[in-house]
Parts: sequence; structure tokens; C-alpha cells
Amino acid sequence: MSTPSSAPSPPSPSPSPSPSPSRLVPQLLVALLQRRRFDATLRVSPTFPGFSPHSIAAALDAIPRLVLPRSPRRLCPQRPFPAASSPSNRRLSAALTLAFLSWSHDHAHAHPIQISEAPLRAAALALTRAHALSPLFRLLRAHAPLVSTAAITDVIRALGDEGLPRHALAAFHRMRQLRCAPDAQCYNTLIAALCQNGRFRDARFLLDQMERPGARCKPDTYTYTVLISWYCRIGVGTGCRKAARRRIYEAGRLFRRMGEKGLEPDVVTYNCLINGLCKTYRMERAHEVFDEMLRKGCAPNRVTYNSFIRYYSVVNQVDKAAEWMREMVARGHGMASTSTYTPIIHSLCESRRVIEARQFLIDMAESGHVPREHTYKLVKAAIDDAGEDALPTELCQSIEDGITARFRQVMQIKPIMRPVTR
Repeated sequence: MSTPSSAPSPPSPSPSPSPSPSRLVPQLLVALLQRRRFDATLRVSPTFPGFSPHSIAAALDAIPRLVLPRSPRRLCPQRPFPAASSPSNRRLSAALTLAFLSWSHDHAHAHPIQISEAPLRAAALALTRAHALSPLFRLLRAHAPLVSTAAITDVIRALGDEGLPRHALAAFHRMRQLRCAPDAQCYNTLIAALCQNGRFRDARFLLDQMERPGARCKPDTYTYTVLISWYCRIGVGTGCRKAARRRIYEAGRLFRRMGEKGLEPDVVTYNCLINGLCKTYRMERAHEVFDEMLRKGCAPNRVTYNSFIRYYSVVNQVDKAAEWMREMVARGHGMASTSTYTPIIHSLCESRRVIEARQFLIDMAESGHVPREHTYKLVKAAIDDAGEDALPTELCQSIEDGITARFRQVMQIKPIMRPVTR
């Protein structure tokens, strides 16, 4: 008689996966609102498997979004956070970032684990947005083996966005201490951060370093495009005509230097230079650059043509502007959009060519583009003043529905706006 086989042992329960960021981030926000302290007193469940690096990084990204909102808002009526621009608010964000980073690795696991690269990068960016630069560099030095060139590049970009170009330079120069070697992308990011904050002399010094014989990182097309773009953007924005001409002149010198280095400009480079030339009324040079663009086989796009269309509309040569729009469509270089029709319609209304402005608005709506509210009202008012035939009722209703739909879409991103008035 055979002995009965022993009952099979129940399968061991598999460890539950780490909570996803979609579940962790709301719990983190609740803990922040309740003023819970991230230390050993905040215990987790014994069955908690621990955080994954992705979850920790997502939670660290959420801290500056909560504590440093773009617009001041009261998150808790009893204990509201300070204003978004206040130093105490930044100190709070930095303290919460460091506390959560330490707690998630030391107290939220059965055994402490090492910090990985993704949480370290997220914490560095959170400290950068909080302007906590001393804790930032201490954190990077303490975990130097995990610091990569890409992480420092992200920090430099964030420092530039926060208006801290001097500290962006400091982060770049500390890369050697962290055993990181800058690459071309890191140089380009730093140059863009410096130009964004008006420090063109430092940006040109970096470009000169990249152009030296034997330099590890040589400039590429993007390097020159960044400088040309910011020279044109800052030059056009200045109120002094002489300063604007000087910046456009420097942009032209960089454009010529690209050819001397054997680099071919792309369509973005051409568009930046043409836009700056058109806005400073150097049309002869703008046409030369456009002809060179066609000669070298670089196809222009809608942005290229819009620069010429805006210029001719501003100087009241609307027939040439319309000709450039028709030429763009005929050559297959792009289709007219709202930004193409709008300056032409405005120029026609100012010239009291109401019938043509009316027809352009109808063509614009029939092609599927919703005009701006100001443009629509301007044409309607010009039609009423001139006593011309009103726009079709169905067309007006379609345009107004499109304006309302666009307004509601923007309200989801920018809730502080005035209501739509008709």
C-alpha cells in the first residue's frame, strides 16, 4: 500500500511591487499638508517593499511644484505656505527635499539602501529650483560617483531658467571635482543659459575655448545657432536702435564664422538671422540670406516667410506681404496659418481696405484656422464703419465657437485670465 504523498506547501507570497508614482505622489502631498516630518518617527507598514528609484524621483519632482507654485495659492487654510517668491518658501522646499531623500533611503526600507542616480538628479533639480545652492553642491560632492555629465547639464539648464548664470558657470567649473567631463551638449546648454541672462561676453569666451586647436569639444551648428538666436532676440528687444544693430551685426559675424569653420547652417539658423534682420529693417541683407538659403538647398518653412510677411505688413506694403504668402504656398514651403494671416489682415484694416480684409478673414476661417479675438473684432468693426456687407452668420458663429473653445483650453493651463467678451 503506497503511502499518500505529502500535501504541497503553499507558494511563498511574492513581494509586492514598489508603489507607482501615481500612488506615491498624492500620499507625499498629504504628508506635506499635514506637516509630517520625514524622519524615523514616520513609520511605514512592515510589509512595505520599499520605494523604487523612479518613485522617489517622481516624489522629489512634486515637492517644488507644491511648495513653489507659479502663482501664490493657499493649499491649507489653517497653515498656508508662504508666497512663492519668498526665501522662506525656498528654504522649506530645500528642507523637504533633503528630508524626504534621506527618509526614503534610510527609514522607509527594512535595510538602508544606497542613493541611485535618478533620485539624486531629481533632488539636485529640486534644490536648484529652491535656490539652495550650498546644499546642492554638498549633495553632489557627497555622491560624486553617481554624478553624470547629463545630470550637471540639467542643473545648468535649471540654473539658467532660474536667472542664476553665475552659479551655472560655477556648476560647470566644478565638473572636474565631480570627475565629469563636459561634452558639446553641456557647453551648448551653458552658452544658452548665459545668453538667456544677457551674459554674452562669457558665452563668447566659452565659444572661443571650444574653437581653440586641440579642444576636446568642438562647436557644432547648434552652438552657433544658440548664440545667433539670442543675439537677434535680445537685440530686437532692446530699446536702443544702435544696440540692436550692434547685436545683429554680431549675429552676422557668427553666421559667417560658421562657414569658415565648415559648418552648414540649418533652417533654424537661417530663420533666427532673417527674423532679426527683418525686425531691424535690414531687408537687403535679409533677402541675400534668403537667396543663399535657397542656393544651398536648405528649404525655407513657414517661419521664414512669416518674417518677411510681418515686415511688409508693418511698413504698409501689404501687397508684397500677400505675395510672399502666395509664393510660400505655391512653392510648397508651408501652408498659411493664423500667424500668417493676422499681420496681413491688420495692415489691410489700417489701410481701410476693408473688403480685402474681410475676404482674408473668410479664407482664414474656411482653411480651418480660428482668428484671434482681437483680429475678429477689428474686422467686424471695420466692416461696420465702412458700411460693407457683414460676415455670414454661420461663419461668425463658427469663429466665436472656436474662440470660446480655445479660451477654455487655455484656462486649463492659465486659470487667471479675463473672461471672453464679444
